[in-house]
Amino acid sequence: MHSMNGQDDMTQFFYQIDDIKSAISQFDNNVSRIESLYNRSLNEIDTEIDQTNQKQIDALVTDTSKLSGSLKSKIKGLEAKSRSDSTKRVQVDAVKKSFMDSIQRYQTVEASYGLKYKQRAERQYRIVRPEATDDEVREAIEDTSGQQIFSQALLASNRRGEARSALTEVQNRHRDIQKMERTLGELVQLFHDMEELVEVQGQDVDAIDKTTKRVEAEVNKGVEEVRVAVKHARSARRKKWICFGIVLIILAIVAIVLGVVLGRK
Repeated sequence: MHSMNGQDDMTQFFYQIDDIKSAISQFDNNVSRIESLYNRSLNEIDTEIDQTNQKQIDALVTDTSKLSGSLKSKIKGLEAKSRSDSTKRVQVDAVKKSFMDSIQRYQTVEASYGLKYKQRAERQYRIVRPEATDDEVREAIEDTSGQQIFSQALLASNRRGEARSALTEVQNRHRDIQKMERTLGELVQLFHDMEELVEVQGQDVDAIDKTTKRVEAEVNKGVEEVRVAVKHARSARRKKWICFGIVLIILAIVAIVLGVVLGRK
């Protein structure tokens, strides 16, 4: 019955591992789709199509964020149950590493396209204000107040059509870049949380190892003390019999002496 329960437990464990692997695969698919939509948005000229792409990106990012939270929770829960079982621990470590690799890939996508979005917005801005300094361009792209300051200058340009297009591009990319930076910050925190799980598990293993060594040392000490006690007991018992033998010899000698003395009388 006990063996049957153990088998059921292992079956349930591998079912959970497969569920986590499936979720990581979905996470990776989401990241690939996000990357594809970023690339499409980056090269899209039509504003309406670009807005549709961005809505899809927002929905995918939200879905992926929920999925990553669920994965972290599942891996953490499974890890807590597998610390005393080396077979389970190997499986949990494998899916945890796989998830951390996926997080890093997502970080790379967000960082890479965040940079490309900035470069695209900068190019659009310089079309209308080619004389703008690097600081002015950076302020216009990264800071909302900077966009307000330079919006009038853009609209006052003799290339009004391009100016309006550039201003819209700068404003849209500014919002997109902010979203990317928030997502990237969440991913950095998520990766850090997963690293802490690894560190905590390592500390637990070290603590178990130290406890095992301490118990082993105490057991060995106890065995040595028992051995010494037995040795002393044997020695004491041997000395007792020697003393008893000496007493018998003395009594025998006294008896012989008495016998000789009495015989002479």
